Amino acid sequence: MRLFYSFLMYLLTPFILLRLWWKGRKLPAYRMRILERFSLGDLESKPVDVWLHAVSLGEVIASIPLIDAMLEKHWSILVTTMTPTGSERVKARFGDKVAHQYIPYDLPGVLKRFFRQVQPRIGIIMETELWPNLIDQAHAAKVSLVLANARLSERSLKGYMKLRVLFKPVLNQFSAILPQSDDDAKRFITLGARKEIVQVLGNMKFDLQTNTIDSARFNELKSHWGSDRTVVIAASTHDDEETRILSELPRLQKAIPNVILLIAPRHPERFQTVFQLSMHAGFNTGLRSDLDTVSSANEVVVLDCLGELLGLFQISDYAFVGGSLVPVGGHNVLEPIAMNVPVISGNQVHNFKTICQDLKEAEAIQIVSQADELIDSIIQLHQDKEFQRRMVENATAVLESNKGSVLKHLQKVESVMNPAR
Repeated sequence: MRLFYSFLMYLLTPFILLRLWWKGRKLPAYRMRILERFSLGDLESKPVDVWLHAVSLGEVIASIPLIDAMLEKHWSILVTTMTPTGSERVKARFGDKVAHQYIPYDLPGVLKRFFRQVQPRIGIIMETELWPNLIDQAHAAKVSLVLANARLSERSLKGYMKLRVLFKPVLNQFSAILPQSDDDAKRFITLGARKEIVQVLGNMKFDLQTNTIDSARFNELKSHWGSDRTVVIAASTHDDEETRILSELPRLQKAIPNVILLIAPRHPERFQTVFQLSMHAGFNTGLRSDLDTVSSANEVVVLDCLGELLGLFQISDYAFVGGSLVPVGGHNVLEPIAMNVPVISGNQVHNFKTICQDLKEAEAIQIVSQADELIDSIIQLHQDKEFQRRMVENATAVLESNKGSVLKHLQKVESVMNPAR
């Protein structure tokens, strides 16, 4: 089965490159550093203690506390990502403290060369990146493997089960699989993981660090549109969500006359699209990257910069976390919670099901199904400050009670890490 899979990957490679070129029309970074994806070119690859793979922005953010903890151990670290947004976040957050390159494609020969160059003592793969050749070649190179902060939704399990013959041996090449919840653990075992390598260590997203935010910089930004205005942020939005929210904005403006809407599209290639969408809807719209367009006259500001969400949550009064009114599966609702902002999410959150369930049971989040309900929730919170205060307090309590996963992950990594060379 693996041979057939590898053959198929080689056949698909030209089409994957074509897709990169196509995506590069709107985000040129996709057309850069192509050779890294084949473990070729001007790489600084050299033996490291830790290789950590975080596919994109969300996984990079989740891995930051663990990377910080490993740096305190003075371990050398290579972080690989798949997307430019993940790459930019790694470089912005860590600079030259860690090495970075794009993960090579899932081709046996390419990956054999990668592990020959890097020779990590341990490989840490974040969440659910089950690439058969990547894991097989790491195992062949005698790299201890950990699937960290592991999650597997019911929907994903159904897909993987169709190829269980391929993925069962993949799972059992890990030294440890560390799910976020008991439900995730059961699903990994159902897929074929041995019970003895599965250990629930909680969700590292609860250990979010907020002490690196430059508050003065974001307060200065807020002064451009007016420090006394009510700020609603729609974060990590996807196609169609912005249209729905903008269609309801006049009703929100009627209820809260001084409101300003910040929109942070999830994908950079959509920044200009969303800006034009807001302009065509008739709203005075500014761009975060061009402060000349940001003023007290703005009704909407499109946040077209990366790596700033925590600081922007800090200056917001209410937060909607996107990818949840459309069937994407949601995004990390804990970031605004960490900044003491009341959070509203759509109900399509299968990628964050456990977190959202726990928060909902604790009356710590508002879950809606449509944009009009989102606006109703914001208005309710704005008019009932006691309700808002309780909701924020409940959310903070959930956040605090679930901290500690990073330390547990670090201890597990140390226990399975190969000896120093």
